[in-house]
Amino acid sequence: MAITNQFIKKRKWGDLPAAFFFLFPSLVLIIIFSFYPMAQTIRLSLFKWNNVASEPVFIGLKNYIYLFSSDRFWNSIQVTFTYTFVVTAVSVLGGLLLAVVLNHPKLVLTSFWRVLYFLPTVTPTVAAAMVWILLFNPNYGFINSFLRNFDILGPNWLSSTSWALPTVMTLGIWRRIGFTVIVYLAALQAIPKDYYESASMDGANAWNLFRFITLPLVAPTTVMLVILGMIDSFNVFDSVLVMTRGGPSGATEVLGQYLYSDAFTLFKMGLGSAIAVIILIITASVTIFQWRVVGLGSYEEQ
Repeated sequence: MAITNQFIKKRKWGDLPAAFFFLFPSLVLIIIFSFYPMAQTIRLSLFKWNNVASEPVFIGLKNYIYLFSSDRFWNSIQVTFTYTFVVTAVSVLGGLLLAVVLNHPKLVLTSFWRVLYFLPTVTPTVAAAMVWILLFNPNYGFINSFLRNFDILGPNWLSSTSWALPTVMTLGIWRRIGFTVIVYLAALQAIPKDYYESASMDGANAWNLFRFITLPLVAPTTVMLVILGMIDSFNVFDSVLVMTRGGPSGATEVLGQYLYSDAFTLFKMGLGSAIAVIILIITASVTIFQWRVVGLGSYEEQ
């Protein structure tokens, strides 16, 4: 056994030059377009640079100190976490339920329904946001027109501090749930049908089949979707920019919108870089925590 382990280790070390040779072009691209800009952003976050024509002035951690003492920054943190939690949770849970329905053998036009649910995922965000603005228009939008049929006066959705964020979140859920459905469908179809047949013969009902077979076997897929969903939702920007620009009164100002308005509207490049670094740290921390505490445990048990 020891000889076998030594042979495997030597084999692995011997494969490194070949692996490095084939990976070298990709590594160069990753370094140029990912790691170098990331390093420059971290460096720039330590400078004050308010104009493209001026020279950056080193100020140390003052950008971070300013952010952590700013009510606007903490509001954007709260809005971002609220958006991320709601969109991820609803899209994952809703996607799983829809995938179970679409995976039913008696469902007709299966391919049509799958394509229909996946279309929002490939729809450009800006185009979808423009449609959402029309749908939720307080005067002639479809939503308020529909509510008026029941003598309900709909609010001014995107101008209300109470309804603006939920309206933006519905767009995020609508765009995310199609991807979740397709991934869950692939996971469900990989489960052997023998499991369900054996459990049914033992008297298990539909809820027991879902709880004790489906949920445990799609757990790794759920972990992956939660991680991807949180990363995608935490970096939301384009839909907020088009629909509300962070308003009203900061009700929808996520970190991405805060970064954009400071860095590219007010030209506070150093402060914008500090926000970008904080987004990176939070996203990486949440992902590592989920992977180590939730994801790794699921795989070890299997």
